[in-house]
Amino acid sequence: PVWDAGMTGAGSRVAIIDTGTDTDHQSFDNGAYLYALEQNAAAKGMNVEAYKESLDLLDTAEISRVLSVLNADIRIGAKDASAYYMSEKLPFGANYVDKSLNVTHDFDEQGSHGSHVAGIAAANRYIPEGDSFVDARDTVRMSGVAPDAQIITMKIFGAAPGPSDSDYFAAIEDAIWLGCDSVNLSLGSGSPGFAENHLFADLL
Repeated sequence: PVWDAGMTGAGSRVAIIDTGTDTDHQSFDNGAYLYALEQNAAAKGMNVEAYKESLDLLDTAEISRVLSVLNADIRIGAKDASAYYMSEKLPFGANYVDKSLNVTHDFDEQGSHGSHVAGIAAANRYIPEGDSFVDARDTVRMSGVAPDAQIITMKIFGAAPGPSDSDYFAAIEDAIWLGCDSVNLSLGSGSPGFAENHLFADLL
């Protein structure tokens, strides 16, 4: 019902502080995301560009304005905002633990939990099919709670040992500077007591 009322998360920014994002996954396809925004604009009788402007989407210009105070800039040192920008759907990505721009989980053994969480929060409501797009709920039976929200990827589990508390604190601070509406940290351990990863132990 809330989706039918137009409450799709458009204009919201969701930071996922986790193992990274599968940037090639169909649920985060940028073309499908832009298609959804086009549908929203048409429903409101608006020009697409005017509608997108009304959403105040995170873009390289905004990243540039805050880049000098971001922990990502201090750790990674990529002085051009476009280095962190992937697409309208995934407008910012940084790897805080490995101090790199690699935000996928393709090159480490930390798993795809970050993509799982990102999907719950904001998997697109359309997915690509051929030269067009189809409703994700009718095909793969899945879309995010806020499917039209932007996903901010903040990778704190990677190839390097860790993370330490400074890694996720750094990511949280950057999420605030980037104007995120919500920040997700689904971190913990399945067993009480000491855990192999000291982050889990710190949280117990």
